[in-house]
Amino acid sequence: MSLLQMAWRNLINRRVQTLITVIVILIGVSMALSIMMLSDGIKQGIVKASEPYGMIVGSKGSANQLVFNTIFLMDNPLSNISLDYYRSLEADPRVNQAVPFALGDNYKGFRIVGTSAEFFALRGKPADPPYFHLAAGRIFDKAFEAVIGSKVAAETGLTIGDTFVSGHGVAMSNEQDEHKENPYKVVGVLNGVSAPSDKGIYVTMDSYWVSHGQHGHDEETETSHSPGEETKASAASKTSQGKPGQAALSWTTNQLEAPQGVTAALIKPKSYMDLMKMYQEINQGARAQAVFPGQIIAKIFDMMGSGEQVLKYISYVVLGMSGLTIVLALYGSTMERRRTVSILRAIGASRGSVLAIVLLECVLIVALGCIGGIIGGYLLTVALSMYIGSQISITVIPMYNWELLSVVGIVGCIGILAGIMPALSAYRVEAARYLNSQ
Repeated sequence: MSLLQMAWRNLINRRVQTLITVIVILIGVSMALSIMMLSDGIKQGIVKASEPYGMIVGSKGSANQLVFNTIFLMDNPLSNISLDYYRSLEADPRVNQAVPFALGDNYKGFRIVGTSAEFFALRGKPADPPYFHLAAGRIFDKAFEAVIGSKVAAETGLTIGDTFVSGHGVAMSNEQDEHKENPYKVVGVLNGVSAPSDKGIYVTMDSYWVSHGQHGHDEETETSHSPGEETKASAASKTSQGKPGQAALSWTTNQLEAPQGVTAALIKPKSYMDLMKMYQEINQGARAQAVFPGQIIAKIFDMMGSGEQVLKYISYVVLGMSGLTIVLALYGSTMERRRTVSILRAIGASRGSVLAIVLLECVLIVALGCIGGIIGGYLLTVALSMYIGSQISITVIPMYNWELLSVVGIVGCIGILAGIMPALSAYRVEAARYLNSQ
């Protein structure tokens, strides 16, 4: 029988002790790996979500709220900036691209985002391909047509040609107001990009303004629009001249009872110098604020770092307990098996063989714990990622990297070092002293 087989049989004979030790190691490794994978996955999800966005302009208020609402489809929207102010930004000769956003409605908890067709042409970098791609259908070209994100399609069952009615507010409720007079028709479904946009429902600005222009007014003061009139307005928007994205802003204040507004605007100037000048000008004014998503994300990472560090310390404590458990388990078994060790020595086993058996036992326990920890850590991360994704609009993608493997290697080394003391204790057992003990 080989030394490895003897070590394995020794562990089987002490299966309860062995199982407890393996479980403790498994929990420590799982926690450490899961914390690291979740942290990396959340950071990557946040960065990926903000990739196509540049400077965000919105009304004065919380910069965090503006970014979370516009990019991550979370939190409540700030008050609107006027359409005139948005158009002044759009018409600024320094601006290369302007995309409006209007939020305030939902369908089954999924946010409806009023925007322009220019939204679907957004790119992370000028040389990159478009960030958004259609999986089916087409981009909207008239009022009350909708392009839905991949998760919206998967969770609601909406497909091309289906219609739905929006509810007022950013969260679904049993008593939410519904714009039943203006149902939306699905004309496109976006490919999944593992970003909050997967949970968005994108419609024209016309749709948002018409819905909110009618909502909350008496029938006598409402301005009704027949489907034919809406089609004419859309056709007029197509033929309007100006910068890309202006076509979706074809409705004028005379056509609606309610004043038009834009919840936020994505502004991409032509150069870095133009960007910084506009950033300062907007923030020095009294009408709006400009925010760089990267600055907000950096603050988020700083806040995450503190919590992540605390969780890491907890996992390190668990791993330390794992090492202590290995020491106690192997040392206890060595004391219990002093007679067995003496018999092995008496029949010719060397001190080195006894030392090797105890160390092999330690290696087997650590290996089982680490393998189980890797599997458990991944499964835990997947489960937590699914839960996080169901609660917030940030997609977490579990990923292994070399740093994670190094953690497993360090845990293995610590575990093996923890087995040295029990192994030395077995090495020093005097054969003659315990042969006659009962």
